[in-house]
Amino acid sequence: KDPLKIYGAMVDGALGTSLRRWSLFQDISILLCISLAVTPAFRMRFWNCGAEGQVLMGGLSCALVMVFLGGSLPTPVLWIVMILAAILGGIIWAIIPAFFKANWNTNETLFTLMMNYVAIQIINFFLKAHVKNGSGVLSPMSNYGLPKIFGKDYLLNIIIVAILTVLL
Repeated sequence: KDPLKIYGAMVDGALGTSLRRWSLFQDISILLCISLAVTPAFRMRFWNCGAEGQVLMGGLSCALVMVFLGGSLPTPVLWIVMILAAILGGIIWAIIPAFFKANWNTNETLFTLMMNYVAIQIINFFLKAHVKNGSGVLSPMSNYGLPKIFGKDYLLNIIIVAILTVLL
């Protein structure tokens, strides 16, 4: 096969339309935010390969708050509780390998990496339990999302991550 044609298709798949470019920026901001979160750990020579699991457990905590408290709290208060729940979920997931490293000198790289797979299975369990049609796709809870800026979803996320990148 022609490699230039394949690379051209890859570039077109990522940048070919304005919707694809916007989706790419959203994905880049999420990955950049995760990498910013683990940068201090790497600087301290703690090899945390569990950011994916920590993000998943933080996201699960946030989603549980949306499902169970959505509609019963004012939206700004709900956002604060969602953020705190996400932070707490990620912290709890990170404390598990840290506890084992501190007490039994386990290998944090392997431990945090394996915790990712456990987190993926926990997310799958909750998706199957909550999504009754079997699709495994959680329907959007747009009532509780961050506000649109200039009519764009996720622009606030991108701006926050850009500021954090400069600050870090």
